Amino acid sequence: MTRSFYALLVSQTSTNLGFALYTMAVVMHLYNETGSTTLSATVTLISVISRMISGVLLPAISDRFKLSNLLIFSQLTQLVLLLGLLLLFLQELNTTILILIFILLAFISFFNGFFSPIKSSIVKTIVKENLRVKANSLIASVDQTFLFAGWTFGGLLLALLGKQIILFITFCLVLLSIVCLLFVKVNKTSNIKSQEGLLSRLTTGWKYLFQHKGLRIIIIMDLMEAWVGTIWIGAVTLTFVEEALGKGEVWWGYINGGYYLGTILGGLMVYRLSKLMQGHLTVFMLTGSAIFGLLTFAYGFVTNPYLALFLVLLMGPAYQIRDLAQETMFQNSTDEKTLTKILAAKSALVQFIFIFSIVGIGTLTDLIGVRLVYILSGGLLIFSSIFGFIHLQLQRKGISLETDKTKAL
Repeated sequence: MTRSFYALLVSQTSTNLGFALYTMAVVMHLYNETGSTTLSATVTLISVISRMISGVLLPAISDRFKLSNLLIFSQLTQLVLLLGLLLLFLQELNTTILILIFILLAFISFFNGFFSPIKSSIVKTIVKENLRVKANSLIASVDQTFLFAGWTFGGLLLALLGKQIILFITFCLVLLSIVCLLFVKVNKTSNIKSQEGLLSRLTTGWKYLFQHKGLRIIIIMDLMEAWVGTIWIGAVTLTFVEEALGKGEVWWGYINGGYYLGTILGGLMVYRLSKLMQGHLTVFMLTGSAIFGLLTFAYGFVTNPYLALFLVLLMGPAYQIRDLAQETMFQNSTDEKTLTKILAAKSALVQFIFIFSIVGIGTLTDLIGVRLVYILSGGLLIFSSIFGFIHLQLQRKGISLETDKTKAL
């Protein structure tokens, strides 16, 4: 791995850790000042909607600028916005201040949405094809380790240091991210001054996503998985812990922590298996997807909290194998500029489904019960993996994504 890769690794880790701490600080601030759970939950909704808009608009500018410079610009903008948010926290909360806070939250999430698609495209340019699975797994492992620490100890830090200090720490973490990005040197460059019109730039990723036989199947699988993804948000998991497992908030924390620990172990597992996975990405992706579905299905029947914790721990590696194999397949699909547009379109589509899923899964939980929601979700995940197996493996539509067809371009 090169110095550029490790600089990008530190940049992503500090960005995501900062975003986790900042989210906790904002939610805690709004809840303490208003006592409203609805206003606190609005933070998540604003974040999802802003990221969806970010995914729609990013293709319009992604090929007009060098990717690393665009990433630095988005981080600098977030730095300024965080400073504004810190100043608002010092004011007495009223309707005007609340609206300004939500506006800043929207813009921070919008620019934060740039990071993942651009990061994946940069990884493609600075890492050799035979090391790409290992690189993606290393980023995921380190990232999940710090996220685990952030979400686990963030509440303690908030209690000890206060919201303003946490926001200042976030400010410093984003600043560190920017400094690290200055050391990312992209060797391959694409034609920055694209002659495409605005509409063409906005739709290129969407067209490629649905015209490419392999990617079309993957995105259909992703949409099915995104629909049930909200079964793991706080309210639904807490309901399951209380109603199905007969436990309280402490076990809710154990379940969340167990999943994060599993994703860390999964990233390390993929790192060790990276050579074996190279050239067999479809098999590993489908296997991880199927195991994750089966574990979710089984989780819905569990009454023993220790068994539930064990199943959640196993879900982490299964999801990481599926996710990291899929990310590498996307990186193999095209050049870095088009890849940014594809990943931005994918992000926008998944976030769009996620918005409706938040409402749909919540309503379904009230109607049929949380246990049946997990069972049906597991069934849909299993169906998704079978659908992928038929099209990607049996019909060989995934074979074009096993190796990088653009390396000679």
